Amino acid sequence: MLSLKGIKRVVVLGGGTAGWYTALSLRKLFSANVEIRVVESTEIGIVGVGEGGLLNFQAALHSVDIDFNEFVRETNATFKWGFCYEGWRTGERDDKYYHPFASASGSASKWEEMGHYPLFSAMINKGIPLTSYLKGFDLIVNNASQEEARNALNNQAVDIINSFHFDSYKIAKYLKKVALSRNIIHQDVIVDHVETNEKGHVTALITQEQEKIELDFLVDATGLARKVIGKAVPSEWFSFKEHLLLDRALPFYMPHPLKNPYLVSRAIAMKSGWMWQIPLIDRVGAGYVYSSKHISDDDALQEIKDYLGYEVTPQQNVIKFEPGCYRQVWVGNVLTVGLASGFVEPLEATSIGQMIEVVRNFTRVLVTSQGVVSDNAIREFNESNFASWMEILDFLRMHYDCPRRDTAFWQDVAKTPLTENYRAFKECMQVRAPRLLDIESYMLYGRRGMFHVVNWMFVAAGLGLIPPGAVVNDLMAIAPEKKQAVVDFLNSLNQ
Repeated sequence: MLSLKGIKRVVVLGGGTAGWYTALSLRKLFSANVEIRVVESTEIGIVGVGEGGLLNFQAALHSVDIDFNEFVRETNATFKWGFCYEGWRTGERDDKYYHPFASASGSASKWEEMGHYPLFSAMINKGIPLTSYLKGFDLIVNNASQEEARNALNNQAVDIINSFHFDSYKIAKYLKKVALSRNIIHQDVIVDHVETNEKGHVTALITQEQEKIELDFLVDATGLARKVIGKAVPSEWFSFKEHLLLDRALPFYMPHPLKNPYLVSRAIAMKSGWMWQIPLIDRVGAGYVYSSKHISDDDALQEIKDYLGYEVTPQQNVIKFEPGCYRQVWVGNVLTVGLASGFVEPLEATSIGQMIEVVRNFTRVLVTSQGVVSDNAIREFNESNFASWMEILDFLRMHYDCPRRDTAFWQDVAKTPLTENYRAFKECMQVRAPRLLDIESYMLYGRRGMFHVVNWMFVAAGLGLIPPGAVVNDLMAIAPEKKQAVVDFLNSLNQ
């Protein structure tokens, strides 16, 4: 059992988006008698790349009482309505498919029949892109301005849920400013090591100057340095490298390739990986994430220059990583969040989305337990968090279940094994449409899924993973009086 009743100090080790957001959430969770302190070193800095949120991002801002308009101004944020995948099927520059943040109340997604969505099935059966029904999708394709997008959102003229692109340095700076205004203490020091007691609980941080910072609960938000998890507190690392080949990232800035900031994040397939482009107000945060077994760092930089047609300057050193996660992120009196808990390529902007769910679920457990948390609750928390990582792994692996084969990397991608969960899911997609039942195993003990079944369908359909004939039985099973609604819907798409 872990009791947090009567505690005096919670320390968040590490700043960045994860550290400051967690601190704000804890400040709201605990009474004013509990000190919330962020300990970080500005000498170390953060992994600073252009970033984007998922569908849980606006709710996360709301949960810590942050005004959307102020957030946009302070973080150089732009609207984000989903993702565009370029070159993942043929390798050609005109090869595109989209994963938009489709609203569940849209005309196609609000009709659910025995767990599946007949109107999506009808579009797949007729070979019609799933984006065809979306109000506002033309704003993405036509590179609408931020003002046009804002007006469409305000007038409810889109079937798309809004998130944001933002500058990671600016969001950390902004969250820090908000935190300091709410009596969260900031200490700029380098931590040398941590002290633990006989139970294995962390009791203090020891700085390089030998200052002792005592604490009752610790949040490890130290990013890829992982100063606590797997070191001072034990946890099992689970590698994804058998299924996801990418292990290097080279970030840089570039000017906007279009007149206006794109309303979606771009994922452009390259010879040995893919390039992200995240549009901000005044520039694009970009990077090449690739497999070190297939290309060197120098050749990766040259490939970027060849693709763009001009020189680029790396924003920072190459980021080296092993895709994977820790099985236990809540150990004793330590919670690990953000990159420290696990990391994968930013293919679907899962890092911040996953961090938000960890904090949300942690808050749920503390509130419902009134601060007295059983060992079973912590075990279930870790099991549900690991299930969420498995969802991320499978969802990303599906993106690589693509037909491109023109380089050694894409040939090796085709040979990369599927996880058992995704294999079973794919097997069902050969004979019927995906449905909620297929992804329920990722949602354990009150935790929400990272992606709705509609998100899975947009990617699967975009890659041609659902044969047109697979959905026939789903459509045939619809009551006769409802089949006319399918015909009317298809006719409306052709008008």
